[in-house]
Amino acid sequence: MTPVFLSIAGSDCSAGAGIQADIKTGFALGCYPLSAVTCVVSEAPGHVAGIAPISPEMVASQIRECLRTFPVAAVKTGMLYSAEILRAAVGELPPDIPIVVDPVMIATAGDSLMLDETLAAYEELLFPRATLITPNLDELVALCRRTEAPRTVDELANAALDLSRSYDCAILAKGGHLPGDTCTDILAPSRARARCMPFLHPRTTNISTHGTGCTLSSAITAFLAKGAELTEAVGAALDYTSRAIASSHRWEPNLFALRHNANHV
Repeated sequence: MTPVFLSIAGSDCSAGAGIQADIKTGFALGCYPLSAVTCVVSEAPGHVAGIAPISPEMVASQIRECLRTFPVAAVKTGMLYSAEILRAAVGELPPDIPIVVDPVMIATAGDSLMLDETLAAYEELLFPRATLITPNLDELVALCRRTEAPRTVDELANAALDLSRSYDCAILAKGGHLPGDTCTDILAPSRARARCMPFLHPRTTNISTHGTGCTLSSAITAFLAKGAELTEAVGAALDYTSRAIASSHRWEPNLFALRHNANHV
């Protein structure tokens, strides 16, 4: 039977991130990905033009129908945006299913992707249910209540350990924005006194990283749905994402749009 997972996340009209990235990743990895849309986001790589949240009732209804109809083996959450949407989503989740939480707080371009009060709801309701949380450097700063992002691999590992102890779940701290020719991501297991596990991949330069966090978290969810243990799922998903970055397609500028804008200056 084809493994099934559910993504609860926002819709990205540029199809590089969010639900669209999750669906593409799921199919590429041999799964059947379901989706519950939380927000419609008008964006392109490097720019967020607008966010329209879906009603919490509709978000809950989507999740309920997916779980009622399909054998969902794992769940991934992405952009939840508001505390009300988060509460509605968590209220529909069964107690015995792996949950990968991508705490979508800040876009690659720097735009905020959640309301201020949502963090408290994450900590109260969703993080205690999480199998894995996958913060980037900016999200680590917010979750650890720090003023500066980690600047070294050791600092990244210490931040991941702090979070794993605070939230009693595994943390995958993404180090792609650290300097150097190698990208190092750190997995801090949920078990007390367990050692951090580094995953190293070569850096690919001069590309847009829009959507890579979504791709990674949905790939982890896909491997969990296929029956992999957490460490195996994280390693396989990081390998997949690294290959996807290295072979990514670069669109040429929209020449029609550029000419159209020039004619209206």
